Amino acid sequence: MKDPCDHYTYDLIGGVQKKPGRKPLGERAMTVAERKRRSRELRRNRLQELSVTVELSREAQKSLDKMIEWWGVSKKEAINRALTIACQSQTGRTGTLFDLDLPFQATAKKPRKKA
Repeated sequence: MKDPCDHYTYDLIGGVQKKPGRKPLGERAMTVAERKRRSRELRRNRLQELSVTVELSREAQKSLDKMIEWWGVSKKEAINRALTIACQSQTGRTGTLFDLDLPFQATAKKPRKKA
């Protein structure tokens, strides 16, 4: 008789030994190409949001705390909003910091020559 707490000894009567290693995600184990494709996709998803570590002055920390209190959001969201607002106020338009933005230049009208 096998002890119910013993998970290491193979049951000789009617038992099936488990396969070693991790269980497959699907019905069968992934091929090397499938594993690599999955790891690349996971890496792409992780890199969508980049992390930045900075040291803030006391004044900046107090301002950040006030923004968090006003907006009722996390630090991450408060920083994202503050940067977006600062960018918009500097450029006068959303999301463009410099005049080197090619799609913006393509839609701008060229001055006409006077005859």
